[in-house]
Amino acid sequence: MPKTRKATFSTLGVTLCATALTVGLTSTAFAADDNGIADKSVDEISKASRAALDGVSSLHVEAEIKGMAEPAPAAFELSYDTKGNCTGTVTNQRNKGSMEVLRQGDRVWIKPDAKWLESEMPELKGDAAAELVKGKYFETSTKDANGAKIAELCDLNGFKQQIRDRAGEAQKATVTKGERTEVDGRPAIELKVKKGTQEGSSFVATEGKPYPLKVEADDSADGVEVEMTFSEFDKPVTVKTPPADQTVDIN
Repeated sequence: MPKTRKATFSTLGVTLCATALTVGLTSTAFAADDNGIADKSVDEISKASRAALDGVSSLHVEAEIKGMAEPAPAAFELSYDTKGNCTGTVTNQRNKGSMEVLRQGDRVWIKPDAKWLESEMPELKGDAAAELVKGKYFETSTKDANGAKIAELCDLNGFKQQIRDRAGEAQKATVTKGERTEVDGRPAIELKVKKGTQEGSSFVATEGKPYPLKVEADDSADGVEVEMTFSEFDKPVTVKTPPADQTVDIN
């Protein structure tokens, strides 16, 4: 595989990892009848929230990230499940180029747009980049080191493990209960989180299971701001694999 293409896979792996770790620090809860969670203590809400999230079989995450150094993304949107299926897009910071990401079992595909290629493969310019990616996906597998990086992180099991690993650190934060509110029309209770220069809020569903609906976090020390929303809990993730004539094997 050319070094520039390997770099593209490596960059994606690092950025997904960084954003997963962000959730770990501020992880709390989500989800028709009032579930009574708003009347619980902040510790009970946090534990119930983490347990609810840990029990999901699939999840949709949308994130916007500001101020984080590259290779962290500017945004990403992913749907993934515990069976290793994943579909979504990642947008980079340098020129807002985007990349479609697909995973099914041990097979991994990426489809960068021309802007992404110009950013990650600077030897390609304009028409050359557009021609290379026109209707094409780059295909690799979990047996390839760079494909494995995506497979490990474009996966709900890996995402949940990152949150488990950081649960202790999250417990060191000061958490206070905010007001009842709504996230995309769903009733929620806000938990305000503070740890050193880091501040944020988690919005936990007060109907149904106490899943996390939204997380906001910022760090005044380095200017990083992160906003994530969570939805489509336990909904099937369908990956439409590209046909052979639309793929380029880069193993």
